[in-house]
Amino acid sequence: MMAHTWAVLAVATLVVVLLCAAGFLVRVRHLAGQVGSFECAWRVKEGTRWFSGVASFRSESLEWYRLMSLSPRPSRSFARIDLEVEGARRRRAQGRVVEVRCRDALGSFDLAMMEDSYAALVAWVEAAAPQQPRLF
Repeated sequence: MMAHTWAVLAVATLVVVLLCAAGFLVRVRHLAGQVGSFECAWRVKEGTRWFSGVASFRSESLEWYRLMSLSPRPSRSFARIDLEVEGARRRRAQGRVVEVRCRDALGSFDLAMMEDSYAALVAWVEAAAPQQPRLF
């Protein structure tokens, strides 16, 4: 009887692990397949740990999804009107990865991405319509 219980528990655990893995793969495939998405790592300013993720351009915000997550919601959202790209530098002399210092209404942070994605980010930020003052 005890062996039967352990076998059922092992099968149930295996099913849960496989479902989580399938959900993770479907989520990553969906995020990477969106128009305007790119690989992008994020860290808090002066932080030492980078978090891998996928960023996606929206009409009024840059949505950042943490890679190692099952959540369908973005982990961070940066409003386009508040986002400022302050500076960039290459990670290595011959590398194509660029570290970008950014600022928004909540503070400073760093993003790491490929050169082409950096060019797209700068163009997207600069192409934002000017903010109109509210009368009411």
